[in-house]
Amino acid sequence: MRRVSPGMARPGMILAKGILGSNGQILLRAGVEIKTQYLGYLKGLGIEYIYIRDNRINDVQVDDIIMEETRQQARALIKTVMQNAKSSLAPNLKTKSLNIYNGEIVRTVVKIVEELLENEAMMVQLIDIRARDEYLFAHSVNCAVMATLVAVKMKYNPAELKCLATGALLHDLGMVAVPEDILNKRESLTGDERKTIERHPLYGYEIFKKTSIFNAYAGTVILQHHERFQGQGYPHGLTGPKINPMAQVVGIVDAYDALTSERPYRKAYPTHKAVEMLMSRGEECFDLKILQSFLSVIAAYPLGFHVVLSSGESGLVIANNPDFTLRPVVRVLYTGEDLAPHPAPYDLDLSQALNLTITEVLN
Repeated sequence: MRRVSPGMARPGMILAKGILGSNGQILLRAGVEIKTQYLGYLKGLGIEYIYIRDNRINDVQVDDIIMEETRQQARALIKTVMQNAKSSLAPNLKTKSLNIYNGEIVRTVVKIVEELLENEAMMVQLIDIRARDEYLFAHSVNCAVMATLVAVKMKYNPAELKCLATGALLHDLGMVAVPEDILNKRESLTGDERKTIERHPLYGYEIFKKTSIFNAYAGTVILQHHERFQGQGYPHGLTGPKINPMAQVVGIVDAYDALTSERPYRKAYPTHKAVEMLMSRGEECFDLKILQSFLSVIAAYPLGFHVVLSSGESGLVIANNPDFTLRPVVRVLYTGEDLAPHPAPYDLDLSQALNLTITEVLN
């Protein structure tokens, strides 16, 4: 299958990955033939991409790193938790009990950790399908999944993985204390508005601290996930080793997922651009060893992407090289700007063809 925007999809194409609502309800099933009215519906929901079948890469299997059911249950849970936290938030940040969800949070974290320990050799290929108004909930789950996968790569033990996954799942809990007009603002934030945003790790830590599942490691992830290596982060401007490694893991995946998501004030960056941006600022913002672990599990050009090569040929990504995330294996299918069918299609491993580069990603 391959990823396309609803604007580029055409009636008659077959949906390869089902589309679910924020509460797990089925909006469109995999295998459905796309109709014109479906495309308008998806556009209205603010869904940026869908996955369609492509017979040219039927031999390429594109799987999520956790079960779709687990992802959807986690998203519905974090939506409920955050909505409850927002409704029970008092002016002095004293909350009513959130403990009724603690058992579900623990079970969700355990499922995420167990599934990723079984799939630790996988790379992140799929971009989570999300509606525009579900960003915060999908983002929280995406960060928990990616951060845990990075930590598995770094050989964290199961107890550490559960602490990190809990902190990552709840890392933006403090956003419930930020006014929605600030969160949804399209223009540049004022100084006071930015200060309000920059207090959300403190808010989240205080809310989490009042729950019965509080532990210091997960709390530190919530508190420090926006700290940056040279002291330019917030809320405390910590530097280097003063930032907890778990918080640095979550900080990297939080930045990546935010870059690759559409926001009120900008369009989403393509995955490869987000990877390049993180690589270029790595030493300034993050521990390089942790960043390298992250890069080894993220596909800069996910399977099914249509890429153009410096040779003028183009084709679809069919495999990734973990140690060379910007140099995947491409099934060359076209030649020239007019995308004429290639007379002799072939598979090209860019980690072996160092004289060639990817110059463009086609939608």
